[in-house]
Amino acid sequence: MAVNLHQSIFTELADFLVSQPTLEDIAAYKVSSGIQQQIDTLLEKNTDGGLTPEERLELEKILAVSQVMTLAKTKARLKLASNLTAMQ
Repeated sequence: MAVNLHQSIFTELADFLVSQPTLEDIAAYKVSSGIQQQIDTLLEKNTDGGLTPEERLELEKILAVSQVMTLAKTKARLKLASNLTAMQ
């Protein structure tokens, strides 16, 4: 069973980005509960060794998105900390 998470997670991220988030918004970003539930399901199936090739590809795409967002969140937090230090 292939999960169409690819489009959902990318659509959700695109919607977030076009909302012109602040650095605070970026630092606090989390996927929706529905997307998180789908991710958790894929991760559980991966642990049990039951992913189909399509599901494995979806999980790899999710991990790529996650890495980009982790980097963006880290950079946002560093920028916020830098702004606080400059104000003092």
